[in-house]
Order: sequence, then structure tokens, then C-alpha cells
Amino acid sequence: MATEIQAVAQLTAFGHEPRPATATVVEQPPGARLGRVLRGLGMFWGLAAVSVFIPVAHFLLVPTFTVAGIVMAVKRAHEDRRLIVLRGTCPRCGAVHELRPGGRFVAGRRVDCPSCHGNLTLVIPSAS
Repeated sequence: MATEIQAVAQLTAFGHEPRPATATVVEQPPGARLGRVLRGLGMFWGLAAVSVFIPVAHFLLVPTFTVAGIVMAVKRAHEDRRLIVLRGTCPRCGAVHELRPGGRFVAGRRVDCPSCHGNLTLVIPSAS
């Protein structure tokens, strides 16, 4: 079963001091990851199967959905720790935000500030 944890992180922006942040992260065991992989793959391959019946467009849609399913499956297979919520202060404008970026929890991940539209970088201390 997937476990939800709180992780310490920092938000940085070019030319500004880093600010502390808290990340809510779901640690996924291999079984949960496999389920997400199969759901993502099945969703795109289902769209590819339905697209077979669309005249002319199926020449583009079927290969696109087939490849997109493989790409989605590979991305989800690498998500051992998934970022759910990121709470912190923007180093540029000082606004406090609760961001829901989703995806993999890794250092160097980029998020956008909704207030100043600045590009923020997620920094994970070496202890976590």
C-alpha cells in the first residue's frame, strides 16, 4: 500500500535566496506502480483502439496513441516517489502557495509561481 509522507524541501529562483517548503509525497511500492503503469498504458491503447474507426484520422491517431501509451508507462514506472502537494513561499514575490504539480519527486524539478509566474526549482536536502 502506498504511504504518504511529509518531506522537507526548498524552493529556489535565480538570483534569490532559497525559501523552505514542505512536500507531501506518496511513496509507491512496486505493486502500486505497476497498477498506475497498466492504467496509463490501457487508457492510451484504448484510445488507439477507438481511433481505428475514425476515417483518415486513424492513420495519425493510432500510432500517436500507441507511442503515447508507451511513453506514459515508462514515465509512471519511474515514479517511485510521487509529488502530491508542495507548500512554500515564492523566493521572488514572497507569496505563500500550495501547488499541486504531480509527477515524480526529484531535485531540480521546475514549478511555476501562480502570482509572479516565475520559474521555481525544487531542491531536496541530501538527508531525505
